[in-house]
Amino acid sequence: MAATVFAAMSLLGCESGGGSPTAPVSPIATRGVSFSAATPDGAAIALRGNASGSILEIEVYAVGVEDLYGLSFELRFPANLLRYESHGQGVFPSLEASETAAGQLLVGASHLGPVAGLSDGGPIVVVRFAAIASGNGRLDFSGEEAFDSFGDRLALNWHGGTVSIDL
Repeated sequence: MAATVFAAMSLLGCESGGGSPTAPVSPIATRGVSFSAATPDGAAIALRGNASGSILEIEVYAVGVEDLYGLSFELRFPANLLRYESHGQGVFPSLEASETAAGQLLVGASHLGPVAGLSDGGPIVVVRFAAIASGNGRLDFSGEEAFDSFGDRLALNWHGGTVSIDL
């Protein structure tokens, strides 16, 4: 019994600073997916991401817009790193999205009928990807067009982002 108490007290002594020094603890490396978005300026269409494990959800959203009635664009993504899984609707009542080629998602969204377009901002589409390999790459826009409720073209800034994957 006395030996057990002595051993327990010796361990406590080591933990409270007595005894031999301990090795420094190195940080734990995190694995998974991370997304860095460009900061939108002025009237813009931009990306923001939410990652969980090997899943990346990208929200394409409008900010600072006035009377955005409809838009179309191609969202380009690194097909060697990400696989398109699905998409969900934002604030526009009409939305179509399809993968036209590896790394290219064609998106079109619009209001319907004689109504005003979106003002201020809101989500357009949420796109879900699965990470399939480690590496870094860009998500960006191509062929982008935006129109107001009169059919006039809107001048918007389009901002992409970068993805970093460590599987």
